[in-house]
Formats: sequence, structure tokens, C-alpha cells
Amino acid sequence: MTAPVATLRALVRRLVDYAGLFPPSSLSMAAAARCYAAHLASPDAWMLGRFVVPVERLGELADAAMPLAAEGTEAWRVSALVRAGGADAGASIRNFNAAHRGRFVVDVIECRALAAGSIARSIGALPGELRIFVELPLLDDPRAMLTEIRAAGAWAKIRTGGVSADAFPESREVGRFIARAAELFVPFKATAGLHHPVCGEYPLTYDADAPRGRMFGFLNIFAAAVFAHARVNERMLTDIVNEDDPGAFRFAEDVLVWKGQVATTKQITSARSSLGLAFGSCSFQEPVDGLRELRLL
Repeated sequence: MTAPVATLRALVRRLVDYAGLFPPSSLSMAAAARCYAAHLASPDAWMLGRFVVPVERLGELADAAMPLAAEGTEAWRVSALVRAGGADAGASIRNFNAAHRGRFVVDVIECRALAAGSIARSIGALPGELRIFVELPLLDDPRAMLTEIRAAGAWAKIRTGGVSADAFPESREVGRFIARAAELFVPFKATAGLHHPVCGEYPLTYDADAPRGRMFGFLNIFAAAVFAHARVNERMLTDIVNEDDPGAFRFAEDVLVWKGQVATTKQITSARSSLGLAFGSCSFQEPVDGLRELRLL
């Protein structure tokens, strides 16, 4: 096992939100909770983010995970998925946090895609003290909705794939989203399709006869966020998103290099804290194994 250099550690620290309940894994709550607990206890836990769960299943999570989340250890951080404007979501989250203080804490909310012009109204009933991510629909130019999200005090969420080829946006759409988010100072998370470090052709599900398709890499997306934070132009960001040569990303102890573009550890840390925040994945082990295959871990 290779010790990660400082630049890689800065790029992927607490990057992967665990979404084992969702396709293609689609685990039961008990199985997903056991997996998350095992990952928390593993040497790779520094890469692990929140447990993602629909708000209506918070009680089920507590029942399944209570024996696994021991008192005196760090509370499980939880991201709750809610339907836009869910009137009961705020009360459910506050009650859950109060009842399970020290074991679990919902500190992030994720909303489904919303229509333009309705964001502030749709999230108005949600707890304002929590981080709220709003998923954008695929748009040729997301500037208007990102501006609206920022005005509402929320953050953005982009869907980067799924279990069928048509669920994946174009590279230019992802590059443009990252460019606009950086211009407007809107932090974002990504979700779906980021199982592998670098862009390439992969099976779209875990079925033995699964169709294959071009999937984005999480190193691509978050390296693009780092360079967007440093004001690299949109065309170059699209090229980074579309890069399929793992050797094009060079992680040295002090700098990340991509084709002559250079980012320091300090710049990576700043971009991760203020722009590219996390991504949701139904597997934590697969991203970890992918980095090991590239000899980055």
C-alpha cells in the first residue's frame, strides 16, 4: 500500500459520500450500514464522507446502525435526501438529530431537481442552519439557476451519470457547470457515475452482462474544480473532464500537474473547501480500489 502524497490527500479527503442504498448497489439498510461502519474503521476512512439516506428512512437508519455507532466515537455524518418543499422534512431532521445526539447528525440536505424560479420557495421550509444542495436539471448554460441557488443561500448538485448511457451528460456540459460554479462562487457536489478515478469505458452496472459506456472519473471532476478555482478557462476544464489518460494527472508531494497546469496543495485544499466539495457513490470500495490500481494509494 502506497502512502498518498499531500496533493492526493488534499484532493480526495472526505470526498466520497456513501450512497449504498441507491442503484446500482441498492443495498438493504442493514447491509449499507454495515458497509459504512466497516469503511469508517478502515485505513481509508480519511476519504469517506457522509452516509446518504432519504429523509423518510432516517428512523430505519437509526435502528439498523445503532449497534454499529458506538457512544464515545465520532458521530456518523448523514446527508438527507428530501423532496423539494417537503413540509415535514425539517421537523423530521431536527427530531432525529435531537434523539440521536452523539451517534448520528444530519448536517446536509440534498433536494431533487427543481424548476427555475422556485428554488427559494421550495427550500424555504428546510432547516436553514444546514447545508442545502439543490440538484440542477441538465442545462446548456446553468448560470441563471446557479445564481438563483446562490441567492437562496444554497449550494449546487450536478448529476454526472447513472445506470444507462443516456443518464450521462456531455463533457462540455460538465465543464461549463464547473466553470459557472467557480465564476459565481457556488460550491457543488456531484452524484452518480463516479466510480472510477479517471474517465473511460466501464460497465454501467454490476450485472455480469452489463452494458458499457463512457463514465467520468472523480479525479477528472475534482481536478477540474481545482483548476476552475484558479480561473482556468472553460474549454480547458472540459478537456480535463474528458481526460482518459491516468498518467496525465501527476500527483507530486507539493503540486498537482495536468498538461502544464499546476496547482499547489494549498490551492487544492482551498478549492475542495469552497468549490468542489464531494460526490455521492453507491460504492466506497470501488473508488479506493481504483486509486490503488493506479498506485496512488
